[in-house]
Amino acid sequence: MVCLDTSFIIALIRRDQGAESKLESHIASEARLSTTPIAACELFRGAYKSMRKDIELKKVRDILGQLEILHFTIEACERYGKLAEELEAAGRPIGDLDAMIASLALTHNEPILTSDKHFKKVPSLIIETW
Repeated sequence: MVCLDTSFIIALIRRDQGAESKLESHIASEARLSTTPIAACELFRGAYKSMRKDIELKKVRDILGQLEILHFTIEACERYGKLAEELEAAGRPIGDLDAMIASLALTHNEPILTSDKHFKKVPSLIIETW
């Protein structure tokens, strides 16, 4: 399974050929695809800000309907608390939402597919790009 970050899903919505090719390779390998509730929230926020709200909302719903949404368990919440504090103490914070996304991917033992370079600050997080 691979966890799709907001940046990757946005690239798909924008029909980025690199993102589409990466998705096709994951589908061909029969990888299960997931995302986080945080990414879903970010996507809906963007869709509601759009001038073409109805069209963008449909795209978001269509994509999210095909993905497994990772559960935000107590383990993931604790991992977030620890990770956010460690990154802040080291002077390398990545923001609460991205720390939550990273914590979910780590808790569910999934690599994250993203273009956001700050995820490299997260120890043990496996990152894929396109």
